[in-house]
Amino acid sequence: MVVAGDLEGLDRLMTRMQENEAMRPRKKNIGPRLILAIFCLALVGLPAAVALALDKNQIVQMTQMGLDDRAIMGAIDSAGDELSLDDEDVEGLREQGVSEDVINHLRRRGYVSSAAVEDDFDDDELDADFDELAPAPAEVDESEEERLERERLEAEREEEIRRRAEELREQEEQDAARAQELGRAASQLPQARSHLDSNNNMAGARIYLEFLAFNPEYGSDEWYEATFGLARALVQEGIYSGATTPLLEVLMQGADRQHFDESFRMLQRLTRNINYQPPLLEELTQFHIGNKSETFQNEFNYYMGKFFFDYRRMELALEYLDKIPENASQYPEARYLAGVARLDSAVNDIPGALRNFEGAILAAEAAPGGNEDILQLGYLALARTFFEVGFFDVALYYYQQIPSESARHADAVFESAWSYFMKNDFERALGAFHSLHSPYYAQRYYPELYILEATVYLNLCKFPKSQRALAEFQSQYLDQRPVLQTYLEETFEPAAYWEMMNSAYENGSNPELPRLFTNAVLESISFYNIHQIIRSLESERDSLAANIDALGEFGEEVLERVEEQLEMNIEEGGIVVQQRLTAVDQELEQWVSRAMQIEIDIASEEIEQSRQELQNPDYQPQEAVDAGTTLMVVADDWQPWPFEGEYWLDEVASYRSRMRTECIEQ
Repeated sequence: MVVAGDLEGLDRLMTRMQENEAMRPRKKNIGPRLILAIFCLALVGLPAAVALALDKNQIVQMTQMGLDDRAIMGAIDSAGDELSLDDEDVEGLREQGVSEDVINHLRRRGYVSSAAVEDDFDDDELDADFDELAPAPAEVDESEEERLERERLEAEREEEIRRRAEELREQEEQDAARAQELGRAASQLPQARSHLDSNNNMAGARIYLEFLAFNPEYGSDEWYEATFGLARALVQEGIYSGATTPLLEVLMQGADRQHFDESFRMLQRLTRNINYQPPLLEELTQFHIGNKSETFQNEFNYYMGKFFFDYRRMELALEYLDKIPENASQYPEARYLAGVARLDSAVNDIPGALRNFEGAILAAEAAPGGNEDILQLGYLALARTFFEVGFFDVALYYYQQIPSESARHADAVFESAWSYFMKNDFERALGAFHSLHSPYYAQRYYPELYILEATVYLNLCKFPKSQRALAEFQSQYLDQRPVLQTYLEETFEPAAYWEMMNSAYENGSNPELPRLFTNAVLESISFYNIHQIIRSLESERDSLAANIDALGEFGEEVLERVEEQLEMNIEEGGIVVQQRLTAVDQELEQWVSRAMQIEIDIASEEIEQSRQELQNPDYQPQEAVDAGTTLMVVADDWQPWPFEGEYWLDEVASYRSRMRTECIEQ
C-alpha cells in the first residue's frame, strides 16, 4: 500500500504540472489532466487508514485544471474527516467555478455545516458512472478469493500511480534539459548569420541544423530565422535541392514575415538553375504584396506569369504578365511571353499577340544596352505569325531583321526559303537554298531543304538539277539513315541515349551516329533545358560530397535526394533524345515519300516537255544565267555577284538565283 503522507504534495504536483504544460512540446505531452485523474482515482481506492487531507483550495485547483466532476468527488470521498466547510466556503467554491454536482456531493458527505442543509438528496442518486469508477467496498462476508482479487487490483492501481509519477519526473527532467540546450543553440544564431555574411556557408548551416534538431516551435521567430538561414546557406553554396524544403517553408509563412522578399529572390535562382517550381507555389498568389516596393511587385508578377505560362495556364499567365508596367526591366520579356500566350488555342488572340510582339521589340530596343535576345525572338515570332496567316512578304521582312551572326540566323534563312517557295518566288527561294549550303550551315538538320530545292527545279523544268538535289538528299540523309535505325533498334536504356548525346554535346560529334542526326537533337530547346538542369545537379552533388561532414545526417539525406533527381533527369533526358531521334527517322520516311513523288513527276514532265518541244520546234527558252550566279543587296539595288567558291557570313542570306524557267509554253 502507498502511504502518501501530507496532501500538500498533491498541491505542489498540480502546480508543477501547470508549469510543465507550458514548456512541454505537444508531441511528447503527458496530459496533466490524465495524471490527476489517475491520481484521484487512486485516492478513491485507498483505505480509510491512509486517507489524505483535502481542503477547499485543492477542490478549486482540481476544477480549474478541468478534472471531471466524478474524479473530484472520488477525491472528496478519500479526504477523511478533516474537511469542514460552511455556507460561505461553499459560496466561494461556486464563485470559483466548482460545479453544483460537486457542492451537492460535499453536502451529502456531511462536509458542509449549514442550518439549512438540503435533505432531498440521498446516496441512491449518485451518478452511475461515478459508482463504476470507485472501487467496490469490501463486503462483510468477502471470500478469500474476492479479497485477493481486490488487493491485486488495488496494487495495480498503486503501481500505475508510481509509473505515471516516474514518467512525469523523467519528462520534466528531459524538458528542462531540452529547454537548456535549445536556449544554448538559439544563442548561436547571430554567429551563424555572421558566417553567412562572410560566405562561410557550411559553418552557418551546421549551427542552424543543430538548432532545428531541437524541434523549436513551428512558426516561431527563432524557427523562422534558422529555417531561412539554412536555406540561404545552401543556396549560396550552390546546394539548390537541399534549399528547396526550408525555402518553401519560409515562403509559406507569408509575405508579411521579415525574409519573404529575399526568400522569393532565392526561389527565382532555384527556378533558373534546377527548374524548381512545384505546383504548391500557386499559394503565393494568396499573399498581399501591395505594400511591397514597385520593383518587387514587378519581379513577383513576372515570376508568377512565367510560372502559369510554363504550366500552360495562359489566361492566368496573362493576368500577371499584363500587370508589368513599361518602365519595368521585365517589360520586354513580359510582352514577348504575353504574345506567345495569346497565340495559344485557349486564348486565340492573334491581333493581341502581334501587338505584344511589337511591344516587346520596341521595349527591347529601348532597354539600356539593348535586349538582343528578346529583340530577335520578337522578330521571329512576328515572322512566323505572319507566315501562318499567309502574309509572306511581311514575314520575310521580319526574318531579314535577324543578324547574320546570330545563332537563330540559320532558322531565319531556312524559314525565309519556305516563304519564298510559298509565294512562288523561285529565284529568291533558290538563293536561300544556296545560302544554306554554305559551310556555316552545312551541318544543320534540314532534310526538306533538298526536297524544296528539287521541287523548285522541277517547276522550272530543270530536271537534271532536280534529280541532282534528290541525289544530294539521298547522299546526305538516306544513305546514313540505316545507322540511325540500327542505333534505335539496339539501344533501349534512356541513360545510354543521354550518355551518347552528352558526348556529342561536349565533343561536337559522336562515333555512334552521324553528326547531322545528333545536331537534330542538340538544336532542340528541350534538350538544352534538361542539359542545364543536369549540369546544375551534378555541380550540386559535388558540392554536397565536399561538405558532407559539415551537414551531417541532413547532408546525407539531401545528397541521396540529389542523386535520385539526377538519375531521374538523366532518364528523362534520355527519353527526350530517344523521342527526337525517333521523330527524325519518321520525318525522313515522309520526305522519302515526297522524293519518290518528285521522281515520278520528273519522268512525267520530261515526257510532256518532249511532246511540247515536238509541237513547238521554234520555241526559244529565256536566257539563263549560270547556275552559280547570285545577287547581293547593296543599298536599294541588286548587283550581279559571280559566285567563285567562297562564302561570306554577312552575305549568305542575300543570294538570289537568276535562273529562268526552261518549260516550253503551250
